[in-house]
Amino acid sequence: MRTLRILIRTIMEAYGSIRYSGMANLIVIGIMAVALALFGGVLQLNSTIKQISSNLDSQIEFSVYLKDSADAEATAKAISRNAQVEKVEVVTKEAAWQRFKKRFDLVDDGGGNPLPNTLHVNMRSTKYVSDVITYVKTLPGIDQISYAPELFSGLEKVRSIMFSFGLMLTVILTFGTVTIVSNTIQLVIRARSLEIEVLRLVGVDDWYIRGPFIMHGIFYGLVASILAIIPLWIFQKFVWDSFQSAFKSLMPLTFNFNSGSELGVIFVALTLIGMLVCGLSSYFTTEKYIKI
Repeated sequence: MRTLRILIRTIMEAYGSIRYSGMANLIVIGIMAVALALFGGVLQLNSTIKQISSNLDSQIEFSVYLKDSADAEATAKAISRNAQVEKVEVVTKEAAWQRFKKRFDLVDDGGGNPLPNTLHVNMRSTKYVSDVITYVKTLPGIDQISYAPELFSGLEKVRSIMFSFGLMLTVILTFGTVTIVSNTIQLVIRARSLEIEVLRLVGVDDWYIRGPFIMHGIFYGLVASILAIIPLWIFQKFVWDSFQSAFKSLMPLTFNFNSGSELGVIFVALTLIGMLVCGLSSYFTTEKYIKI
């Protein structure tokens, strides 16, 4: 019962501190919300790029163009024997020519078929693409190999740069938020210095005095995290879902995105980070300015 009374008193005192802070509340919450939204956006982007990379990694393929003298079936069997190859699709020059004419609405003028027999090699993982390509080059009848490794390295570079840049901005904004939270709590402590002095003289427990100020800071983190998730949800719902649909239609692969489920995890992470940062900031401020 005593614990419940202390908790209720702490909440009421924290509410009084929040009311006293006035416009400073909006500044602190606003800056913290921007910092958390930025960090959440970085996590969201990082998760999405990882999913794209994972989808590409599991469906990566390269094309092998054969000389007219090569036996397409025999070459396909030789490539399939490699343990890192998932499957090999043989596209004869006749089939490729029919697809090409149908796609570009061309009429056969009797000029002949310029396309080669082609093998589409699906890999189990991007890790071994270079080794398999080196092996394929040793086979007879290989004319050319088509593969774009820069796509994967490019995605990883973008993810790394965006994550580092976003993290740096988040740290800067968080540092600014911590400073403002500390100053705000410090002003409230000074304004209530007489009350705190009386409580100290009558021997009130340490946490009974500091609790409202720490809860004040936790309130900032909680509200800021709720505000931060709103733009992330809007982006997810109205922008990113449309982009995913367009991306799937453009890429001739099967893509599975689960960024919607990631949003819940990001919200929990932002809430915990916001409450922890603001709560600790308030705690250290009370340690410094309230000597009991």
